[in-house]
Parts: sequence; structure tokens; C-alpha cells
Amino acid sequence: MRTMGLIFSNIHDRALPEMTRWRTIASVPIASRYRMIDFVLSDMVNSGVGEVSIITKTKYNSLMKHVGSGKDWDLDRKNGGVRIIAPYVEAMSGPLYTNRLEAMQNAIGGLEASKADLVFLTDCDILANIPYADIIEQHVSSGADVTAVYRTAEYPVEIPGDAIVFELSENGRVTSVANLNWRIGKNNYSMNIWVMKRSLLLSILRDSITYGFKSFSREVLPREASRINIMGYEFKGYARNIANLNEYFEANMDVLNEGIRSELFEKAGYPIFTRVKDSAPTRYGANAKVTNSLVSDGCVIDGTVENCVLFRGVRVDENAVVKNCVILNDSIIESGVSMDYIVTDKRVVASRGRIIAGCEGHPFFIGRDEIL
Repeated sequence: MRTMGLIFSNIHDRALPEMTRWRTIASVPIASRYRMIDFVLSDMVNSGVGEVSIITKTKYNSLMKHVGSGKDWDLDRKNGGVRIIAPYVEAMSGPLYTNRLEAMQNAIGGLEASKADLVFLTDCDILANIPYADIIEQHVSSGADVTAVYRTAEYPVEIPGDAIVFELSENGRVTSVANLNWRIGKNNYSMNIWVMKRSLLLSILRDSITYGFKSFSREVLPREASRINIMGYEFKGYARNIANLNEYFEANMDVLNEGIRSELFEKAGYPIFTRVKDSAPTRYGANAKVTNSLVSDGCVIDGTVENCVLFRGVRVDENAVVKNCVILNDSIIESGVSMDYIVTDKRVVASRGRIIAGCEGHPFFIGRDEIL
């Protein structure tokens, strides 16, 4: 069956204000050379989804520059391909959308024009490599109207703050949908990944306009759970929800784990693509010491780097020591600097001799273009 993708690029921006001041959550850099949206786009393309719409709201210049024509994901096509849907309001003074349901209402025109049978809905706040083809296959074979992807967790545990909880029958059908309805023991919580018939989604969107619904998860889904066939799909692989700065830091640190890195980037049939940049190889000086780190191209390393993720063009001078850090593009760590548990945005300069440290569970953030 022909499937189109609908990606929400801004829904979770408020969860990570440090990194989304200049960009959407979809274009937040991750794992040395990727963006969060790379995993979603790659999984869709790997699963045969050749028509993708990305719904934006604000700060989407970085996203547009990164995605471009979609060439790096084989989405620069005459039929289908990728397009970015800018926010639309009826009047110049009208408000932008505030939730997922209003965001989808901006896409009604594209949904009506599409020839797809199914629509894949997903956010960009989870680091994972998910076999979307398996989800589509289960959706079709089960005869479901909607397939909802979920994970299981034991309560009390650290969970997404706005999690949607499912109750499932023995055959995997979702019988109820609730927000923050956690119980002691095993819980099924939504990954905000959905597959449904395009005709059904259009009907839901039209009804939401007619009846004034504001929330997809709080109003539409609980109402529909008893009326239509919503089936659950449990994802059991690695997934990290980027719910705050520490989760972002931990997600990057997870990639230093060989097993997790293999699951993300070496899954058969599911390669992760990103925008290609022609940069020089990283240069390591005679006194450089690098252990357990992920270093992108274009870096110059003369100091000590340990348990770090360095993005393109980072410079670590001689006698500088950088441990447990996530350093974004073109930052400069000068001689004599000591950094530990730090997350930086782009083009940060840590001046000679500075000692900068956060701690485990509470990394210290340095904003874009700051000089310390």
C-alpha cells in the first residue's frame, strides 16, 4: 500500500529550550554529524515511504537548509518527495498552531491531494532506528484503522512528562487512551508514532474543526478508541526520548556504547542518511590523546579528549582537557582549558586556562557564539 509521511518538527521544542533557541527539535544536532530528523527521514525512506511532508512552525531556517531538496535521502523526486509545510494563519494577526491537531489542519490540502492509502505520523524527539516497514506490515495484516507504536516501562521510572498511556487487550488492541495515567508496574506509553488510513485522518481533522477539538491525544484518541480498531505495536529496541538537556547529553553519550551505536547505525536494511558535507579529515597532533570519543570530520585535536562527542570543525588545543562533553560545530577549546560535563552550541570559544564543569545528571550548557 502507498504510504506518505507526516513529520512534526516543532512539537517538542519547549522540552529542550537550550538547543532550540535557534532551531527546531527536528534539526537539533546529534551523534557527531547527524540531526534528529535524519533518523525519521531515513526510516521512512528505508521502508518505502517516498512522499514526506514536514510540518513547521518557527525557527525552521536550519531545518530547510539541512533537508534541502531531500537529495541525501533520495527524496528529490518528481512525484512525491519531501516538502516543508510552513505555518498558515487566516489573518496576519492570527495565532500559530499550539498543538498537534492544529498543526495537522495546516496539512489538509496536501492530504487531500495525495494518492497515498496510509499516513505515517511521527515526531522528532526520539533517538532510535525503527523498522517502519514492520509497523506498516502489521498495520495491513491486522486490518487496523490505526496502529499506535508504544514502549513498555515499569513505574516508577523516569518517563516522558507528557506521556500517553495505553491499555491493551490480549490481542493487542488499544482499549483506552489516557494522559499521565501511570500505575505501579508495567505501563505502555506512546512513542507518538502512528499509522492510519489517509481517509480516516482527513475525517478526524474535519471533525476536529467542526466540533472545535484542540488536542489529538486528549480529545480525539480517547473518543475514537472505542469506535475504531486501534492496534498497538511494541518497539523493543533502543530508544532515547529527548525530554530535557540531560536526556540530550545522555543520548550523545549512549552513542559511545558500541552496542547502541551498532543498533542505530548498522541495522541491516536501515542505514541512517544525513546531509553530506565535504570537510577535510580530522587532524590529530603528536600530543593528542583521544579515548572513547566520537569525533566528526574537520576537527583539529592537539589536546586530551575523553568520553566526548565532537561535531564538525571543533578545535582542541594542546594542554586542553575535555571530558564527558558534547561540543558542537566550530567551537574552539584553547590551551590549558579543562571542561567536564559540558554541552555547547555552535562556535563557542573557551578561553585559555578556563576551568568549566557541570556534573553527572546536570551538564552545564554554553550557548551559541559565547566566549568564556
